[in-house]
Amino acid sequence: MVTYYCPNCWAELRGNEETCPECGYKLENFETLSYEEKLIEALHHPVAQRRTMAAQVLGNLNSQRALNEFARILDEETEDYYLNRAILLATVKIEHPDRKKILTKALGHPSLMIAKLAQELIDLLESDQELTTWDKFTG
Repeated sequence: MVTYYCPNCWAELRGNEETCPECGYKLENFETLSYEEKLIEALHHPVAQRRTMAAQVLGNLNSQRALNEFARILDEETEDYYLNRAILLATVKIEHPDRKKILTKALGHPSLMIAKLAQELIDLLESDQELTTWDKFTG
């Protein structure tokens, strides 16, 4: 059985509603969003794997629009290590001046593993190594 969620508040839906019974979001509005906007919304999906997958795809798409949401999620000090890791790896792929600011701010993240990864990614960016070096982080 398929579970449907409201893309606004993530309440579980029966599947035949036109409006979310929890928050009143008109579900038809979701269809007007671009693929990139849907992925950014999915960063808050209740299923952890969906959040992580959305971050990875946004990085692969070079989604500069996702950077603000990535920064916000990292600031929330979420304990979802895999999402934070996916966000850092996606951030470094996005060619935008803010990526280094986000990575630098992540140096102060409460998770030492996230802070360490941020430092490694900053070092990699500063060394101007080719993207083949990313295999170390994604393999």
